[in-house]
Amino acid sequence: MQKSKHYLYTEVLAKRILPGDMEASAIQQQLHRLEAGFAGEMKLKQTLSDHYFKTDHHIFYNFECMNDNGFSHQMDTILVTPYFIVIFEVKLLSGVLFYKPAQHEFYRIHNEKRENFRNPLDQVYRHQLFLEQCLRKWQITIPVYFAVVIANQQAVLDESLENFPIFHISGVPNFIENLYRNTTKSHANMNLIVAKLKKLYQSLPPRRSISLNRLKKGVLCKECDYENVMVYHYGTFTCGACRAKSRDVLFETLYHYRILISEKITNKQFREFCGIHSLQAASKLLVRLGLERHGTKKGTYYIIPEKISEWKRKRERKSL
Repeated sequence: MQKSKHYLYTEVLAKRILPGDMEASAIQQQLHRLEAGFAGEMKLKQTLSDHYFKTDHHIFYNFECMNDNGFSHQMDTILVTPYFIVIFEVKLLSGVLFYKPAQHEFYRIHNEKRENFRNPLDQVYRHQLFLEQCLRKWQITIPVYFAVVIANQQAVLDESLENFPIFHISGVPNFIENLYRNTTKSHANMNLIVAKLKKLYQSLPPRRSISLNRLKKGVLCKECDYENVMVYHYGTFTCGACRAKSRDVLFETLYHYRILISEKITNKQFREFCGIHSLQAASKLLVRLGLERHGTKKGTYYIIPEKISEWKRKRERKSL
């Protein structure tokens, strides 16, 4: 299962944001929420992978797209069968969960503290309406259902949630089987629906951006939890604090730059972001890295590949 661009951006930003930045704490909290959400989605994936489906099926995880009004949709899981389509919204919440349907108010009580959340039932209902609109446009008739799945088995669902499609993850197989029992097979072509959804899919950009002056510069030491800068000397990066040494840590730094700034990088930007002061050393490194090069003289720039982490594995035995 792939992480969204927003997740990847936040993940890297949490390592690079300056400690004294006014948003540093909020970014860490946002990352914790994204990690919890991803863990919940992985639990649902495991549950669905273990389920015996009565028919052919196709599952989309972390489905992203834009609607005709220019607003985004991010659906945790879409299950497509010849009988029905189900949109699952996954939540990894703890405490006791409550719902006031008349007010569309969703909240929990945890450690004697009340906390309101964006209503997940309204969230996934919005996705259902959108998908139904798409199917009408495609002239495809098939029912679309939705459910909110609570991935934390320790969470308690109050009786106020009884009449709504929200349940623990252990209830997913029973929910699917009930849909098979109570839904007539449609005449829709499942393969056509899958093809249409694949065409509709659009990876969404991160939901934020940040200026370069708010980021830690340099090749950061992973062993020190990205707090200390490593120094480059004769092909090796060394941490002045823990004395850890690495030849391939530069690949992660370039990955950080690609995620947070741009896939394009000049020699000057490379030196400034990676903390390499020597123009000659930087030029040799860029050549040996084998990055795709464009332009000439002062207009020269390099393309950091999307799968730079895979380059790391291929080249980790080569000296820089």
